[in-house]
Amino acid sequence: MKNINKLLKKALFASAVAVSAMSVVTSEVRAEESRKHDWYVTGSAIRIAEAGGSGLHINLNPAVVDGIGDYEGNMAWSLAVGHESALSRGATTPQYVRLEVEGVAGSIDRKGIEVPGSRIALDDTVKFRALFLNGMVSMLDTTHTRWWLGAGIGYAQTTFPDASSATPCGCLQPLTHDDIAFQVKLQAELEISTNGALFAEAGYKKLTGGETRNLPGVDYGALNLTNIALGFRLYW
Repeated sequence: MKNINKLLKKALFASAVAVSAMSVVTSEVRAEESRKHDWYVTGSAIRIAEAGGSGLHINLNPAVVDGIGDYEGNMAWSLAVGHESALSRGATTPQYVRLEVEGVAGSIDRKGIEVPGSRIALDDTVKFRALFLNGMVSMLDTTHTRWWLGAGIGYAQTTFPDASSATPCGCLQPLTHDDIAFQVKLQAELEISTNGALFAEAGYKKLTGGETRNLPGVDYGALNLTNIALGFRLYW
């Protein structure tokens, strides 16, 4: 958990720097109460800043060897469609919320696996794709910027390539695993027109791991991905 917190802090800092480069945030809160854009679509390029695993377990039947995967971040892409609405709070400024469906696809590089007393050198790619249902809440609206905090739950497919030749036991078998996935994200949005906005994002994704069926086999464990992203939002 400490490592995840450190990774999130790095991503949040990087996102803040990206937003500062786009615009200087003003302190004047927007006065209009009808800032609803209804439907929108987004596209973004994602950089996996940090990638890690929860730990893997190699089943030699009956012995089990614990290991740690050595991963490096790569690129991913995202497309989403959603709806924005305003929740009335009486005479006060309305609370803006978003509900969206987001598809994500990308990969991370697998450099090796650390096991007690040894290192298994690898140089391959783990691919993933996921579909999330996200809920977003507006945290702050200023003259030209909007800040959002959200979370999502979805379904992800993770594909581990065949690396059985890298070990004498042939344990590192290929695996394609489908399971539940989670994410949280912080977005800072800069409006560039009445129908368009640029945004920077910092986020964390957790992809549930899976286990090969044949023995000797391996439980690859969950993947923890911390990312930053830049994207465009189009309203209609």
